[in-house]
Amino acid sequence: MKHFFAIVPGTMNHAMQSRRRSHSHVFTATTPSTHISSELQSIKSFVLPALFKGLKIKKATSNGKFSTRVLTLSDDLFKLFVSRTNKRHVLGKRALSKVVGAIMATKEVDCTQLHIKVIDIADILFVQSGFIGSHKLEAAATLAFRGEKLDPTKVVSIFHGKGTTDFILEADSDRNALVSSIQIIRDAYHKACTKPNITMEQMLLRYAWFDVDSERTGLLDLPGFLRLLRRINVYLKQEEATKIYRDYCLELNSEPQRLGQTNRRGSKLQRRLSRGSYGYRDHIGINFDECIELFQRIKLSEQTDGKLVHDVMFDQLFGEDREGITEEDFAQTFLVEKQGSNHATTDEAKKILRLYGSVDGESFDRKSFGEYLFSSENDLFDPAKQRFDESVLNESLSEYFINSSHNTYLTGDQLQSKSSLEAYAAALQRGCKCLELDCFDGDKVAGVVVYHSYTATSKINFRDIILVVKNYIIAKPTTLPIILSLDNHCSTPFQEMMASILKKELGEMLYHPTSTLDRLPSPRDLAGKVLLKGRRTSGKDDGLSETTKTSVDMNDHRVSFNSRISFASLLTSGNRHVSSDAIETPLTNKIAPELAEITTFNTVRFNDFSSADTPPATDMLSFSESKFLRMFNQNEQNASLWKINNRKHLMRIYPSGTRIHSSNFNPVLHWSQGCQMVALNYQTDDSEMAVNDGRFRENGGCGYVPKSLKSYPGKLNLKIKVLAGSCLPHPFGEPCGEVTSPYVILRLHDVRATAQKSEELLKIDERKTETIQDNGFCPQWPDTKAFSFEVENPGIAMLEFTALHHDEGFIDDKMCRTAIPVRCLRQGLRSVQFYDRNSQHGSFAFARLLVSVEIEQHIPWK
Repeated sequence: MKHFFAIVPGTMNHAMQSRRRSHSHVFTATTPSTHISSELQSIKSFVLPALFKGLKIKKATSNGKFSTRVLTLSDDLFKLFVSRTNKRHVLGKRALSKVVGAIMATKEVDCTQLHIKVIDIADILFVQSGFIGSHKLEAAATLAFRGEKLDPTKVVSIFHGKGTTDFILEADSDRNALVSSIQIIRDAYHKACTKPNITMEQMLLRYAWFDVDSERTGLLDLPGFLRLLRRINVYLKQEEATKIYRDYCLELNSEPQRLGQTNRRGSKLQRRLSRGSYGYRDHIGINFDECIELFQRIKLSEQTDGKLVHDVMFDQLFGEDREGITEEDFAQTFLVEKQGSNHATTDEAKKILRLYGSVDGESFDRKSFGEYLFSSENDLFDPAKQRFDESVLNESLSEYFINSSHNTYLTGDQLQSKSSLEAYAAALQRGCKCLELDCFDGDKVAGVVVYHSYTATSKINFRDIILVVKNYIIAKPTTLPIILSLDNHCSTPFQEMMASILKKELGEMLYHPTSTLDRLPSPRDLAGKVLLKGRRTSGKDDGLSETTKTSVDMNDHRVSFNSRISFASLLTSGNRHVSSDAIETPLTNKIAPELAEITTFNTVRFNDFSSADTPPATDMLSFSESKFLRMFNQNEQNASLWKINNRKHLMRIYPSGTRIHSSNFNPVLHWSQGCQMVALNYQTDDSEMAVNDGRFRENGGCGYVPKSLKSYPGKLNLKIKVLAGSCLPHPFGEPCGEVTSPYVILRLHDVRATAQKSEELLKIDERKTETIQDNGFCPQWPDTKAFSFEVENPGIAMLEFTALHHDEGFIDDKMCRTAIPVRCLRQGLRSVQFYDRNSQHGSFAFARLLVSVEIEQHIPWK
């Protein structure tokens, strides 16, 4: 097997020496740890002082019990520590604050042995307080705590890449200050990360440094260096890595001026200096800047011509004999000719040079050019189209795609998984604006409950869900309207209870429809409001029978059910297909007036499209994906009538019940027909959900994307070449594991202009690069040919990038993924930013691809 860093002994040192430059010349800019630290230190005065000394908290465990812990923030503001106070679990008889200090300073401490949880600021997704909105707090709410029920107003939940950390903090002032402090630090960190002259490699090393610098000296010895190689996906045989490290240390030993940069650690370190034969620096270790330099040399050593991809691109554009370019060269040769920015000016080039260029801001060297290519400023997804634009939010709601979820309460499959408030909190933070609640009668204590009927899924309280929504709006008062899709199975008394809860808890947030509307309001008009979708009328008016008749298809035989059935076998039976209409689900024929009067969108039974242009505009349709396809095929005129209907009315499409494992259907086809609310299973991390995330990354992730945003007027031909990757994570974002062997799949999700059947309209075109063995840190595909894609519907089509690890003999694991609307693509040399479930947390924040894109327009539609 060919390894990326299979270096012949003796050649590495020669390669290093041939490209050796002075340390001060290479690193004139501050390292990211220093730069970001300075940014964080500037906001330190806004952080709760007690957090540095340690806050006593009661942390929730997975079984709902509470344990006393101490929450401490590191002095550099990068880490949160959750630690035991029991002296049996700390060093000697030191106080807890000293133990945490030892971890952050000089002591050799195993965090797992001390029962210490470490949360990096880069891993934090969001923080919420004052309500129950996580699995652990839900479990705690069912148990008595010292004889009293859990007080939701005193809880705090920190959502991060590894789950949640939930705890009680009694003092209101401390709790509010803590939440504010974490938000301030997180915002400052992400702002600092967007600053130029900080490469993703530097950011990744900063993130991994704590895990590999076990002695907390700020220096990496040989064992630490070997751990770092595995941590950031670099393969080197141990003997080769040892030689490279020690040769570099010998080089440093010959530069006395650099010895003063190290941080001696007293007598213990002095005793170590007498061991070995490779000198002083071999046993002290290398610092952050030196580690960055060493990794740059390792990257260069493998290239046959001693150049990385960005150097090759620089040579092709500006010439091999040049080390720098002027703003005029950059504007004309690169921005205009290569990137297709026909209106780029010298002023724009100056702006980029000031951010990424030399100190004087008047030239661009090779290193700066490479940093710019991988930056978010050079994103393939046009940054202008990712920004929030309030001016496009003045049309009727029917003119927007609305980010929607199906059975929002579920955390897994459709039949046996747990229902959770955390699913609602996570969906809202992800940008979802239509949440589904299947409502049923509970008992006198539980009230209205939400779960998946006739299954083994657990139940959660309706009121608790409303509190999650309420607190989200309190935290984000200008958020665009949230639609609650109520699947109402309640009796009249419980419907009245639902209405009472909605009015009491939401207050002015709840939208009250005043009259029958001929035109739906705009998202901007409804900012900060909650709208209800459900049946507003009863009896013959809505055309609904008392039960929704459905069926189960088993081995092509249709079987009707009138009572509960066992679903456990259906999960494991490969030949059984269950429809969401599979059970006779009782629906009350009467809608309580109290609930009807606050319901905005009236779900009606479909008869035909004859009323598409007639009021009221608040009437809407809801179909399963399978019924959508059947209706599409029944009448060739339905396609055009569907679009006409969706100009004025809302339509919701949800997954077929055959998807018992909560897989998703492709939303692109339904978007092409103007369907606004295409509801997906948010708990499933699949290709279709990534497409949905990519669509709603438009317009600032606000959850509302205009259908009519400017796009290419006709068919396109895309030519895409994958050139290189950078800082690709381990599968599932794990901090360690085998060094990955990545390859990239490009997938076009498109809709054909014409087709005989609806199934033929959806067009999936897939391409795959070759596998790069044992190198997720900086893989390169120099010989990959450009992939060609014909796009028939550029206004709807999505382009997906997925990086996978080839695991010989096993199923390949996904590393990271992203999807971009074709109408938002930019041509030229561009950076592809990867995500994990629509989030760039932890190691996912540093993952990039460099691609070359050509966009050719041809054959306009007639």
